[in-house]
Amino acid sequence: MSRPSRSGLLARRAARASRCAAAPWRRQWTPRFPAHTALARRAPPVGGTLTLFRIRGIPVRVHSSWLVVYGLIAWTLAVGYFPQVLPELRATTYWLSALLAALLLFVSVFLHELSHSLVALRYGIPISSITLHVFGGVSQLEREPDSPGAEFAIAIVGPLTSFAVAAVVALGAAVAQPRPLAAAIADHLVLVNVVVGVFNLVPGFPLDGGRLLRATLWRYRGDLGWATRIASQAGQGFGLALIVLGAWRALGGEFLGGLWFVVIGLFLRQAAQTSYQQLVIRRALAPRTVRDAMTRDVIHVPPDLDIARLVDDFFWARHVTSFPVVAGGRVLGIVSIHALQQVPRDRWTETPVESVMVPLSDDLVVSPDDSLWQALEKVSRNGVGRLAVIDDGRLAGYLSVKDVMHVLAVATASPAAGTRRPRTAA
Repeated sequence: MSRPSRSGLLARRAARASRCAAAPWRRQWTPRFPAHTALARRAPPVGGTLTLFRIRGIPVRVHSSWLVVYGLIAWTLAVGYFPQVLPELRATTYWLSALLAALLLFVSVFLHELSHSLVALRYGIPISSITLHVFGGVSQLEREPDSPGAEFAIAIVGPLTSFAVAAVVALGAAVAQPRPLAAAIADHLVLVNVVVGVFNLVPGFPLDGGRLLRATLWRYRGDLGWATRIASQAGQGFGLALIVLGAWRALGGEFLGGLWFVVIGLFLRQAAQTSYQQLVIRRALAPRTVRDAMTRDVIHVPPDLDIARLVDDFFWARHVTSFPVVAGGRVLGIVSIHALQQVPRDRWTETPVESVMVPLSDDLVVSPDDSLWQALEKVSRNGVGRLAVIDDGRLAGYLSVKDVMHVLAVATASPAAGTRRPRTAA
């Protein structure tokens, strides 16, 4: 499965905001289906990730949900596959072989995703990370491909890599003539890689096959929005088919297998919906800048303020979830309400803000002339929910998710709606 997007959760929130206004232009671009989830092209599961290593500067991460599916696959192999193909072996042998086979499966998934990332880099598209999770893996692309050719090349290389892994393992096993246990592991690895390759070629967004379909339609008509809508509808249809098939299998006695089909079908339907919504939102925000959405006259806090006063005088009084930390006219960082969880309540009066703030970095800063869409993606990954707007070295304002959603609602209400005046803090 390929390349979901970072800002899926914000896509859902922003889509919800955009539906507050109704106009012909909105009907032209707003999806015909509701937003449900944060699953989208560049949005892997958030939280609970561990960085294993880097390759070509790309961090390779494992999400905590990977352990669940790893254990499930190993259990299935240990109690089902290996006892069936190699009876009369010890249970310990089955389990050790199953753990190895499951690990090799995820190595194959990693190679699949790595191929997407390497081709994307050749087209000048930055990669934030590769993450393995419960549904396989995702390559986090910083932006969409610029052309149908780039989209096609990035999508097709994943299934081709899976088929290549299957061919190499099959050829190696045929030449080496390994012992029965090693041959059983090789046979399983070949089968799984073929299944992964074929499954990803299904022409439903956001699978690789859906991206191939989108690239083909995009080249044919020259309209990325139309191509994405058609590919997204195909993805939803395929997801629905998996749900029906899973329910039928579950009712027929294969409960676990059927349940897994249902879960994957729900995932695909939701991912397809949100992927199209993201494109709608991106087109609405692309011509606008941070200046159009930012809030000016920012209320900030000093670094030596204790947390107790921060809560009483700012969080409670202002109904805002984060504040810039400023000293001597210089922004030091941002403190959010989530930082309170780091300090026991009985230590609030003795703990200064600077000890729990997030230090200022590129992920927390934008300029007034930056793209609003890029700012939305940045705020979606910084974990603070707000960006400091710096102009000529001074704090000019801040940008929050709420600010962006307000502009989105105005933008989708009318194509003629211009930029809004910057708001002032309450």
